[in-house]
Amino acid sequence: MLSALLSYVLVYKYLGIFIITFLGAIALPLPSGSVLMAASAFAVQGYMSFPLVLITGIAGNMAGDSSGYWLVRLFGLGAVKKAGLGRFFKEDKLAAARKQIENHRILTIYFSRFMTAIAPAVNIVCGFTRLPYKEYLLFESLGEITECLMFCFIGYIFGSNWEYLNQLSGNLWIIILAGALTSFMVARVIFKKK
Repeated sequence: MLSALLSYVLVYKYLGIFIITFLGAIALPLPSGSVLMAASAFAVQGYMSFPLVLITGIAGNMAGDSSGYWLVRLFGLGAVKKAGLGRFFKEDKLAAARKQIENHRILTIYFSRFMTAIAPAVNIVCGFTRLPYKEYLLFESLGEITECLMFCFIGYIFGSNWEYLNQLSGNLWIIILAGALTSFMVARVIFKKK
């Protein structure tokens, strides 16, 4: 699938990046991070502009996240099911996401941006629970900017070797996020004791 998406990016450039990141942020399982790495590698070769790749990736992700949020906030979960995305949002997963958001809004919204399988569910739960949009947008945009910067700089720095890093990234990011969350929880316990 990635090679088909990359050929789409090579033909349509920034519009292709925007559409792929937008659809990936709504709920489709598209490797938008890998596309951003590849597009940044294309920028190293002079085929695209690195700042435009970065801005387009951020804009596509944020537009897709906000669309999921507003779709559910305005029309409820029925709109998700009518759009054919109901199978991606099972009741047990939504309940678990709701509980997590209620307990840890900032962490859940921010870190879910790095987990493409979870982020659409978090967007939908935030819209369903009517989390204030300004609060949602702040944490969502910080997460998307960080995520896009990370993927784009990896592609830019490693250029043609981005494919090797892409293969490693699935397991690597799980370890990094687990370490960051563990560090946060330990620091939180220490501060509570003091």
